[in-house]
Amino acid sequence: MTADSEPSAQASRSKPPRLATLMVSFAGLTVAITALLLLTLVDHFAIRHARQEAQLRLEQLSWQMRDSLDHTLDQAVRDVHLLSSLPTILRIDNAGTARKIIEKLQSQYRDYAWIGVARPNGTILAATGGMLENGDVTARPWFRKGQQAVVAEDYHPAVLLGKLLPQAADPWRFVDVAGPIRDSQGTLLGVLAIHLSWDWARNLARNLLTPALRDYGAEILVVRGDGTVLLGPKDILERRIATDSLRLALQGKTGAVLERWPDGGSYMTGYSLTGRSGDPTTLRWAILVRQTERTALASAHAFERRALWFSLGLALLLAACAALLARRIVRPLNVLSRAIEDIAHAPARAAATAIPQVRSVHEMQVLSEALRNLMRSERGHQEALETMNAQLEETVAERTAELQQLLMRDALTGLPNRRALMQTLPEVMARAARLGRPCALMFLDMDGFKAINDTRGHEEGDALLRQFGARIQASIRETDLAVRLAGDEFVVILDMVNDQAEAEHKARYLLAQLARPFTLHGGAVQVGASIGLALQWPHEAKDPTCLLTRADQAMYEAKRNGKNRVAVSAPVPATERATSP
Repeated sequence: MTADSEPSAQASRSKPPRLATLMVSFAGLTVAITALLLLTLVDHFAIRHARQEAQLRLEQLSWQMRDSLDHTLDQAVRDVHLLSSLPTILRIDNAGTARKIIEKLQSQYRDYAWIGVARPNGTILAATGGMLENGDVTARPWFRKGQQAVVAEDYHPAVLLGKLLPQAADPWRFVDVAGPIRDSQGTLLGVLAIHLSWDWARNLARNLLTPALRDYGAEILVVRGDGTVLLGPKDILERRIATDSLRLALQGKTGAVLERWPDGGSYMTGYSLTGRSGDPTTLRWAILVRQTERTALASAHAFERRALWFSLGLALLLAACAALLARRIVRPLNVLSRAIEDIAHAPARAAATAIPQVRSVHEMQVLSEALRNLMRSERGHQEALETMNAQLEETVAERTAELQQLLMRDALTGLPNRRALMQTLPEVMARAARLGRPCALMFLDMDGFKAINDTRGHEEGDALLRQFGARIQASIRETDLAVRLAGDEFVVILDMVNDQAEAEHKARYLLAQLARPFTLHGGAVQVGASIGLALQWPHEAKDPTCLLTRADQAMYEAKRNGKNRVAVSAPVPATERATSP
């Protein structure tokens, strides 16, 4: 080697790196660090959002299952109240008629596996399909407790009905609702019971879980207070469990937790509690909706993997295209990141428009559209749930109003019944006392009704009662109230009369109207009425029962004096009067 070649080799060895290499290296390092930071940020918010969404979805499913169970049980309780107050059921010796009524109700509610009416001695008088009729149910808890008040009995296997009902894929299990049947005097006439088939709860759970949720392993469990699984996977059905979600639910709390179950799996579990504390007509069950953590967060992990590969590819691409291209690609990610962060801080006020539409890169456009669609879907689910809750509340209110109207009307004549009388009479007495004017009560008993009912039959007798009630209604003022008390007994409340003479005049006018013939299918008949009249003066104690008793006694006085007349009750003795407050 010559002396001239040595400086040339030294210059070659000390040659600085090319500018392009430095730019690419710096851009690659910058992009790698930026991509790593962005991936960490997106991963953090995606996993947290996915966990919150999964927990909210499971919690909402537990609410829906809870509300559906409570609604059906409340419906059964209302049906027991309604049936036990029907006049036909009160005539408990008529087994055929009672069976027709309860079978009609069963045809409308297929979840009612069995409905029966038991006598006070514990034998079944009437039942759907005739099952267990004349059988002894004194040992059944629903019969013992149902004699006192309306109660709901917890989940139990079929004891007496197991061999009578048709075989099914799942064993027969029941929830019982029972209540007493009492006459107007409070005497126990029997016990009415409804057996709800547990298929009701199975179907509710099946309908609540969409095919997508079932494919992803979501499960609904109904657990009794002692930890026994009443509804759920077969491997733990009717076995006891102990989890954090069960403990929180039994404390009356709602929410969702990540926990480890006895099978060793990690689950996200939404929980809530059915029933109302201290209410014997409801049942306290824990509703658990669980899904494995891996399945619940599958979409987030998939997004995480996609984001990882995308970031690596983006780093290589941007390293080759230098810093300018890197900044252009990172910018939309920064925009989406800030939008996601804003939504995470205020999710309740977030809308789909909060996610900007990114059009610079196809992948970013797909991501932004997916996030916007996700926000629209979430908002739509929330609005649908609110609409469903509003419709459910409206339906419950309408049903309650209908039942209240049925309870206040006599089924034969359409007039208000005793319940309406005892609700209205105190109001009329209070209003009259407040205005310093008397009110009056007429107690009417039809003369000669029994003879017509016996000779012409019950249909003619019922027609006479309807016409009799209609004529009473047509003969009084709009402010007065006509009531059918029982049988051929009627009551009229005269609201705020001027004095006794006016009340007697109205009673005699009504007597004259009722003396006119009534046209029946078998020919015209003429009956009379014995009317007892009692006045309530402002200075007298406001006792509706006492006023009704005085009018009743005056009616019997009219009967003893030859019927078809008006008898006026004597005033309340001074020693029994009290000054109205």
